[in-house]
Amino acid sequence: MTRFPRPGCWFRFTQADWNFIRQTLAPDERARRGLDELMQDPESLPLILDNDRLFDAAVVSRERAAPLSPELFFFLVARHALKECGIRELAVADYMAVVCADYGCAPAKGPEQIERGVDSLYSVDYLEAIENAGRHHRFFLHVQCANQFLVLTCLYPDFLHRRAARRGAPDVDYYEQVVVSHLDSASKHVLAEEFALEETLEKVAECFPPARRAMNHTVREHLSLGQ
Repeated sequence: MTRFPRPGCWFRFTQADWNFIRQTLAPDERARRGLDELMQDPESLPLILDNDRLFDAAVVSRERAAPLSPELFFFLVARHALKECGIRELAVADYMAVVCADYGCAPAKGPEQIERGVDSLYSVDYLEAIENAGRHHRFFLHVQCANQFLVLTCLYPDFLHRRAARRGAPDVDYYEQVVVSHLDSASKHVLAEEFALEETLEKVAECFPPARRAMNHTVREHLSLGQ
């Protein structure tokens, strides 16, 4: 029914991702051995991934970005953007990276595909589905709705602006509040506690307006995503 985000995007990193991290941060074999030891420590790994050289290599210079998994690429983008606006909580960047990776934000995705998605996401039928769903099913629908609009508002803001101007459709600010509302509703659901997502969902909802603006800035400055 829906792809459910599991925090800890580094658990999905590929061997190519780890090789990229080693090659970027460890210039010689001795440094590489030391880095490998640090990467075995779960508490050290977030500090390693915070290194600005990874973002520069993957996003700014793009020298070795091609083989990267969506999880690593979007984590580096989200973490950089959120730190720039003072959001230091790792869980927020992690969640946003997993969502962007899961919802298939490939650079080849064009405006027509995006528009078809927008037109179908928040239809009357979808709203009725949330309203009429059973208690447990409603949690997943809240998460799915929030995540789909998180991707659209974070990565495709200019498309949404043009669509609003051309068709009188809701603009980014409206969809931003959709994300906040559904994340907040999901965070209060009993299943949020069962999945150990209560705090993360609440924090993402709280941080989302500035986080979305920070992501928009980074996307415009560094990425090309079918705008």
